[in-house]
Amino acid sequence: MFLITCPVTGTDELVAERRIRSVVNHPTHIALHVECPCGELHVYRTGRRWTAAAQRRTADADRALVGV
Repeated sequence: MFLITCPVTGTDELVAERRIRSVVNHPTHIALHVECPCGELHVYRTGRRWTAAAQRRTADADRALVGV
């Protein structure tokens, strides 16, 4: 079992491994497709390169707003 945060309800949900529908290995991250108790299928991504890329995108967007 593992803990996810449902993006629909905003609640933490304990989910069994049998609810994993697919695992896709990408060069920058791993995408885990999980059937949530709310009835929706959510994608959770993890990985150091994914996190670093997301941080760079956020920093670039912040600089664009400031006009630097």
